[in-house]
Amino acid sequence: MVSENLLTIVMLIEIGLLVLAVGLFFLHGLWLFFADRRLHRLTTVARESLARLVTRGLVNVEEIQALRELPNDVQVVAFLEISQTVTGTGKERLRFVAQQVGLVDRARKLCESGRWTRRLRGARILSRLDAADPLVQKLLADPHPAVRAQAAEWAAAQPSAAVISAMLVLLADPATQARFAVQNALLRMGGLVAGPLAEFLETHSGRAAEAGLRVAESLAEASFGPPALRHSRAEDVDVRVAAANLLGAVADAAAAERLMQLLSDDESRVRATAAKSLGRMQYWQAGSQLAARLRDSAWRVRKEAGLALRAIGAPGILFLRRATKGDDRFAADMAQQVLDLPATATG
Repeated sequence: MVSENLLTIVMLIEIGLLVLAVGLFFLHGLWLFFADRRLHRLTTVARESLARLVTRGLVNVEEIQALRELPNDVQVVAFLEISQTVTGTGKERLRFVAQQVGLVDRARKLCESGRWTRRLRGARILSRLDAADPLVQKLLADPHPAVRAQAAEWAAAQPSAAVISAMLVLLADPATQARFAVQNALLRMGGLVAGPLAEFLETHSGRAAEAGLRVAESLAEASFGPPALRHSRAEDVDVRVAAANLLGAVADAAAAERLMQLLSDDESRVRATAAKSLGRMQYWQAGSQLAARLRDSAWRVRKEAGLALRAIGAPGILFLRRATKGDDRFAADMAQQVLDLPATATG
């Protein structure tokens, strides 16, 4: 039988451990409180110093030295915060100060780290500073998709021929995060991408072509017409859909002719996209073909055909009214639904 003294000792030990745990939690919370206050104070000082250096354009050696003496984490927070609010000359001044305090050199070392989280951190810093560093360009081929995505964000502000070529290769990136980041960066580069992208579309297929076609749709350059026509005959349905969207953006005679052919495609998604693109072009000459698609077996095709007829104006409205009196109840129902839509719903 366990003695009463032993139970008392065990209970006292448990109480002592409980008190110790509570004390440790309290001390840890207290430490976090003061550490947060210190970080906030130092960050405020850094932010104010940076603001003066960037807005006044004067090289104050004392303020730069004060920034240099702050903890590295505080420097990073302050520089990243202010980098989102400055452009042009202000960004150049910010980059100069970052070089003076050693932030750029530390970021470059992070980019060469064996740990992907550090490479990501380094790429983010150089990206926010718009630093044209070849190290970040190398990260476009990094093994980790998050790092590639961050490098793509950096590339958007560095639209050189070499960077654009490297970015186009990444349009076929298997990682969705990196692929979307590349598409977004190419769009931000604007018209500079048009020539290289048109050449890329002439020589690539599959997922790379699909991603390239989506970028080209937003740019809508006439030079994208020939590759869009070629890819509209691809075996891959997603590629044909992307090509049909691009043809609607290019909106020339050859595009309209091919889109009318795509209204008879085997895949309903392609037929629907072709109808939508013809409506986007307001190509009234396709009225009879679009009216025929009101009888399509796929609801989505009927809907896009109806909206396209509404978009092309008076000729399309006439076809819709005729359809409401026809013998096909599906076509009549869709035509009536489209006619009942308010003008704002159809663009």
